[in-house]
Amino acid sequence: MGACSNEELSQPPVPDYSNTRLSKHVHDNVHGNIYLDPLSLKFIDTEQFQRLRDLKQLGAAHMVYPGAVHTRFEHSLGVYWLAGEAVQLIKKHQGLELGVDNFDIQTVKLAGLLHDVGHGPFSHLFQSEFLPLVMNGTEWSHEQMSTKMVDHIVDKHHIDVDSEMMRES
Repeated sequence: MGACSNEELSQPPVPDYSNTRLSKHVHDNVHGNIYLDPLSLKFIDTEQFQRLRDLKQLGAAHMVYPGAVHTRFEHSLGVYWLAGEAVQLIKKHQGLELGVDNFDIQTVKLAGLLHDVGHGPFSHLFQSEFLPLVMNGTEWSHEQMSTKMVDHIVDKHHIDVDSEMMRES
């Protein structure tokens, strides 16, 4: 154990950025490489979003068609990419007259990413067949649950999102 000089003691600690991801590329079988921006990664890196890896996009179809195994996670990344492409085209062709800016682009991409985060297991069968049997007429939809889930993610993980981005429409 060596002695420390006063100069070494007065130095501020070096920040640990090892748990912070600023951006990432993922490869999608349909869309190719998808760039994930820092705000989207904050949502993707939550347990609420990661659970979509276990939810099949096509419900129980994989029981008959073994190749039909893509997940809500993959689907959500694809919709994120498609939403980004669509809004970029709108900006390119009508951006000036519509006033499309980077805030709008980010909002549309996040909406695509998070649109299914409230889904339960077995896709729409859960909502249309199972829940009515156990909830005795209580109204429930994955769209409403997605809205609640996004609010929960923002609150629980302290994600700094503009309130205009969170507005229901």
